[in-house]
Amino acid sequence: MHQPFDITLTHRLADQLVECATSMKEKAQSPGQVQQHVVRLTSIIDSLHSLAKEAEEAGMNPINDHGDIR
Repeated sequence: MHQPFDITLTHRLADQLVECATSMKEKAQSPGQVQQHVVRLTSIIDSLHSLAKEAEEAGMNPINDHGDIR
């Protein structure tokens, strides 16, 4: 049986990804600062990979309530 998938976590992670990339673009001035951002970006992407894999393995599908996808 397919379980609902709460897409809001994916949206929050995507927001964090954008914020981190923007911060790197605006603030990183040294290789060390770039590396700090890359570590954070990698962590967020790994979380997205894990979330998607777990959802797929569990047979989850997003809930779409009149255009409000959850």
